[in-house]
Formats: sequence, structure tokens, C-alpha cells
Amino acid sequence: MAAMRTAVLSIAVALTVIGCGSTTVTPEGSVAEYSWVKGDVTGTLPAPLPRVEEATREAFEELNLVAVGGGVAGLQGELTARTAVGTKVRVKLKALDFDNTSVSIRVGQMGDKSLSLQLFRHIEQGL
Repeated sequence: MAAMRTAVLSIAVALTVIGCGSTTVTPEGSVAEYSWVKGDVTGTLPAPLPRVEEATREAFEELNLVAVGGGVAGLQGELTARTAVGTKVRVKLKALDFDNTSVSIRVGQMGDKSLSLQLFRHIEQGL
């Protein structure tokens, strides 16, 4: 029985490490809930799309990320940046309504949960 429990725990840890797991968390002091799924941090922020775009650009600067390009057209958009070592950072934005915006963040090809969450929190704090 102990061997079975260990095997199940090992599989669960492996799935989480490779990004196949899903976690939904509300950070302390936060109004936004986010999920970590397959290398992306996704969440909804209670602000209109133009304000979230502005907060994203400010967060890039605060975290010393070099803005590469992108923008918002209509009800959605994508902003990209690079870290100091050249890792690509992609932030997808989509208006859900006048007061809420969906945000999806991926750092690198496999996803970097720590940096993605840090960026998400900086965007949220900038609102």
C-alpha cells in the first residue's frame, strides 16, 4: 500500500513540475484569481482592457523587461518583452466586458511560473 501511495504521489509531482497540473489561487491581498495551466498563468483582472495594457507596460519596466512589441487592437491584443538573458515574455489580453480583462502570461517555451506570477501581481498592483 505504501508503494502505491508513493507511486501516485510521484506521478502527481511530475505532472505539476512539467506544467500539466492546474492550480487556482487567490494571492493574499489580491482581488484577482489566477490559474497555472500548461505553462501559462491566466486570470481575470477587474479593469478595462486599455488600463490593463498600460499596467502591463509599466510592469515590464518595473521588472526590467525589455518591451519588444505588440499592442491592443479592438477587444484583444498581445504584448511581448524579453528578460535580461533573452527569454521571451508574452502577455495576451482580451476584454471580457467593459470592466474585466482576461490575462494570459507565458515566459519562455515551457513557462516560468515564478516570473509569470510576479508579472501578474505587478500588473494587478498597477491597476
